Amino acid sequence: MSLDRQISELTSAVQSSRDGIDDSTRFKAIKAAQGLLAALGSPAETVIQDVVMNSVLLMALRMGVQLDVFKTIRDNQNHATTTQQIASESGASVVLVDQIMRLLAASGYVLEEDVQSYKPSPLTMVMAEPTFEATTRACFDIGNFCTTRAPEFFRNNNNQFPKSAKDTPFQLAMNTELSYFEWLGHNPSLAKDFQQWMTLKQQTTPNWADWFDIKGSITDGFNDSANNVLLVDVGGGEGHYLHALNEKIPTLPGRLVLQDLPHVVSSIKTPPKGTDLMPHDFFTPQPVKGARAYFLHWILHDWADEQARQILTNIVEAMEPGYSRLIINEYIIPNRHCDFPTACMSIMMMVQVGAFERSEKQWRELLNSVGLEKIVFHQPPGGGEGVIEAVKSHK
Repeated sequence: MSLDRQISELTSAVQSSRDGIDDSTRFKAIKAAQGLLAALGSPAETVIQDVVMNSVLLMALRMGVQLDVFKTIRDNQNHATTTQQIASESGASVVLVDQIMRLLAASGYVLEEDVQSYKPSPLTMVMAEPTFEATTRACFDIGNFCTTRAPEFFRNNNNQFPKSAKDTPFQLAMNTELSYFEWLGHNPSLAKDFQQWMTLKQQTTPNWADWFDIKGSITDGFNDSANNVLLVDVGGGEGHYLHALNEKIPTLPGRLVLQDLPHVVSSIKTPPKGTDLMPHDFFTPQPVKGARAYFLHWILHDWADEQARQILTNIVEAMEPGYSRLIINEYIIPNRHCDFPTACMSIMMMVQVGAFERSEKQWRELLNSVGLEKIVFHQPPGGGEGVIEAVKSHK
């Protein structure tokens, strides 16, 4: 059997059984497929793809969102959409649209039906969703600007790690003295896009509630009396993880508390079941004392150790020694063989906020420095964000 026939049959087998493949098997298969691509291509082809082509595709995707390409093709999926139609509806020139569509078709983001005529692919349907449009804007208009200016920033500071959240490639890229989050406060449109990107990331990342032993670590041993709090989701956004927790364990004991900044809390339309909404800045003292668990997801990776200690200290001071648990749901960088998405995320933290994803050693040192002990690390099946448990020292 020819090589292309073998690959075709394997592809068909995967497509027919995709829903039955568990995450661990899927991640291993993806890694094997990436190895196959590397074996089929030459090193020079790989470098050209990464250095020359990838940034151009990102620009074309951003233009596709700007010109409503994906929504136009999706909404007209029973008939082919022409370059002329896209140009007419967007006000763009036909020559510009033709350039963008050629690359989108070559990369599978649309299907080329005929000359200058297109129909939707599965990627078209995804890119037409509002959350993916918002993600594209946020990641290009902020993230791509930062990575583009990063070499210049590091050349100017003698190739040193950023000294603070206000001294990063982000400030150079945006010509501002504000920190990333301060700047978002002055740019509400991109702030909204960023929030949708965060929601999308949560929805497409394996949820800790699906694999972590919540019963053994949190609900067992909970003092279920007198309106006690089971878990506080600190900086929990719109409550995605508390919704998932309720779905996983519908009969959770005690109260749940969702904390975030006032403008986030006031925008929540559907609070998680059994949850108190509480405006709170995690740089101020934690108002909920003696909860069974304090949960942090995607908080500490936004901050260097100095600020992370401030956040943690406020929580530790509210914890009851031997009873309260700190639960951190973030990447735990391995000493070797870090996966591609995790390595990318760590660099994005560096160029935007002067922080990074932490290794097990770095996590342990940070948590020990604020009086936390009995630190346990849990890695998820198939890779992704792990869970770190810690308790307050009796000292």
